[in-house]
Amino acid sequence: MARQSRGFTLIELMVSSSVTFITVLAVSAAFLGYTQSFYTQAGIRGGQASLRQTHLMVVRNLRMAGYGMEPALAFDFPKDWHRKSIDSVNRSDELLFRMRNPAYNAVATKATEAAITLNDKGTPEALRKGQILQVMCPGAIAWTYARLSEDVDKGALVLPLAPPRAESGKGVFPYLNEFSKSSCFNASGTSSAAVVNVFKIDVYDYKVRLIDDDGVASTPSRPYLFRRHGLGEKDETSAYGEPVAEDIEAMRVTFVRENGAPFVPDATATAPDYTTPAGDTLRQNNSPANIRAVVIGLVARSTTRDVGASSNSMNQIPSFGRVPADEGSAGAVEPALLKNPGTNLNVPSGFRRIVSEMSVQIRNMRSSQMPVPVYTLETGSSSTACKGGLPSDNFNCAGG
Repeated sequence: MARQSRGFTLIELMVSSSVTFITVLAVSAAFLGYTQSFYTQAGIRGGQASLRQTHLMVVRNLRMAGYGMEPALAFDFPKDWHRKSIDSVNRSDELLFRMRNPAYNAVATKATEAAITLNDKGTPEALRKGQILQVMCPGAIAWTYARLSEDVDKGALVLPLAPPRAESGKGVFPYLNEFSKSSCFNASGTSSAAVVNVFKIDVYDYKVRLIDDDGVASTPSRPYLFRRHGLGEKDETSAYGEPVAEDIEAMRVTFVRENGAPFVPDATATAPDYTTPAGDTLRQNNSPANIRAVVIGLVARSTTRDVGASSNSMNQIPSFGRVPADEGSAGAVEPALLKNPGTNLNVPSGFRRIVSEMSVQIRNMRSSQMPVPVYTLETGSSSTACKGGLPSDNFNCAGG
């Protein structure tokens, strides 16, 4: 008797197809969830990396603020600088400080308002327009500052200077060019007593800027932390400098005086100098010379958007803390920002944000006298100076 062949029934096919569809759907959902979680975590790690990079860079440079120069000149506060107002652009205070570069030293034989003439060795490295120079007599009996008016090549013997500037009868840093206040600036010679040192003053100007990456004005711009050095700029007011970290959305700078109290520096306040006694009231006022520590607060956002977030979630820059004591409603928690004050656009949604704060002590601000480095003048092929032997002129080997 012949056997009858039998296939799948329609119901069996429908059941098996349904099971297969549900299995594929579950696997796809799990895969999509994993992918979304992966990109979300990658974005968070990117924001954390930017935060670490920013703290490492700013803190490393900030610890040298004020080295080799008067404490009153170590920090600067541009006209658009804010600390009291939370309506400042992106709640980002500008952090601008200066220091002497310990790896640069040139020797001058003559200095006038128009130019500095160096000895036959010239400048040990190329310098760019806008470079601030500190010119110091032996033993720091006198010193002044000037600024290069154009680029100079390595080995150049003449450093052209921008003309001096004055406001209200007072010289404006760094356009001081006060070479007439001491005869040593024009004393030629090669002996150690006649050496006039020329140093570089480095500038670090950090600020958060918004960059329109996609070219669409109606969409929020991407935040970057920029650093300016004031070199080779055609327009000092609009120059951005170089980007050093992306997605740093906000920065808050708080200055602290000797007793640990935060204060808002006032560049017009009378500054103490090296001869001011320790207990003098000038060392307790709001002069920038009394800055002893800087607290840097940063907000970094994730580098990628969480696509699963709604338009009304993760759409604000979180609060940095509480209202300062010298403002109204002291102690109240500062509000978060829902709009960017600079563009009046809503803060982008879907970005996870990380808040970090770090305090940095500025030890160079405690200087009680102008640092006077000495450099060996010993030369020649037989010289062992800076090669394990002590210089015969008792100078040291600093300065590169």
